[in-house]
Parts: sequence; structure tokens; C-alpha cells
Amino acid sequence: MIADDEVHARERLRDLLDRFELFDIVSEAADGNEALGMIVAHTPTVAFLDINMPGVSVFQSIPSLAEPPLIVFQTAYSEHAAKAFDIDALDYLLKPVRFERLEKTVARIRERLVSSAPAIEKQSSVTVSSVDQISITVGGTVRVISTDEIIRISFENGFCYLYILSEKLMSDKFLNYYEEKLQDNCFFRTSRTDIINLHHLAAIRRLVPGIFTIELKNGMQIDLSRRRAQALRAIIDF
Repeated sequence: MIADDEVHARERLRDLLDRFELFDIVSEAADGNEALGMIVAHTPTVAFLDINMPGVSVFQSIPSLAEPPLIVFQTAYSEHAAKAFDIDALDYLLKPVRFERLEKTVARIRERLVSSAPAIEKQSSVTVSSVDQISITVGGTVRVISTDEIIRISFENGFCYLYILSEKLMSDKFLNYYEEKLQDNCFFRTSRTDIINLHHLAAIRRLVPGIFTIELKNGMQIDLSRRRAQALRAIIDF
């Protein structure tokens, strides 16, 4: 997640991060209130936060989170550095962010994620199991849906939708919930906004080098991010 009240600063950071082919930007925020809400809603792995934003202070909000993401602060003012590390920030970047400096930050992120991977894998092996059905509340009625019926799960205009064989249903949950719930089934996250059922995959088309689009059997066209294309190659040789 990227949070900065300056549009050009968000755009610059997004462009720099894209060079690493490591990150999917799940959300962007322009003030402290949005940043806190999006961290809670999307549970990003890493959050790049500007310190001097309108709204609630990031120094006050981050310590209140039960499981905060890895935090990288960015600011034009160096006097906040000590305070940033008091709340266990992973790194502290001065604006304008330089690519060479960001490379060191990304190396720290990789190192932290690798060091925590064994614990995550151990937990997953205990708690994750294949599911055949999920429930969704529609108009006060709890619908039970077979996972085989689900074609696509999409985040659109602030809401999560399930595309099943004959309907499009709004859910009160988020993509991260379905990604975790269905990770042992044949579902694959193609980008920050979509999860697809690989049983409904019809074609993968390369638009330009490194840029792909997916076509489902019902004719839907879905973007496939560059980083997720690498992950999909481990499942389907293309």
C-alpha cells in the first residue's frame, strides 16, 4: 500500500516499485484516515507511508493495529527518523526517493519476508484445507455456493463481487479473505483486483513483452500483472 497526500509522490513511488517486479499495489491513500482504513481492509504486507499527511497521525494509528504491515516511512523532513523507528518501522526514506536508496529498502523487505516464511508455512500446513463450498449473504439469506461454480472474484468500486455461472453477487468480504480461503483450491490471484478459477481459464494472451491478459471460458478479459504472470508460469507452462 502507498499513502501520500501528494499525487506526484504516489506516482513516482509506484513507478519505482514497478521496476522490481515484486509488488502488487493493493491500494493507495491520500491521508491518514484513508491509510488506516485501507490497512485494516486490505491487510497489505508492506505499507509505504508519508508522515506529513492530513487526518489521523500515522504515529498514533500504527501502534493501535494488532498485526501491522511492514512499515516504510517517507518524508521530506529528517527530524522524524527517531520517532519512526520507535514504532519498529522497517525503513525511513527521504523525498525525493532515489531508486538506489529504494533498492536497499527492498532488500530489507525481502530479508524480513524470507525470515518469517517458515513460521507462515508451518501455520498454513495446519490451518489450510481444501473447501468445496462457501457461504455468502444475499438480501438477508445465506447462500451456499459450490466453489466449482465460481468463475471469478473481483474487487470493483470498493466492493467485492463473486461471478458464478449465472449471477454476479456482492460480498461483504475482501479479496484477501477469498485468497486465503481458497488457496488450496484451483484459484489464482491474477492482480490486486482479481482472483480466477483456473478451471474456467480459456486463454492467456501476450499483449506486449511482459504484459498479458487472461480470457475465461465465458469470454471475460482480465489483466494479468507481470509479477503474477511469473507465478502462473509455475502452474501452467506458457
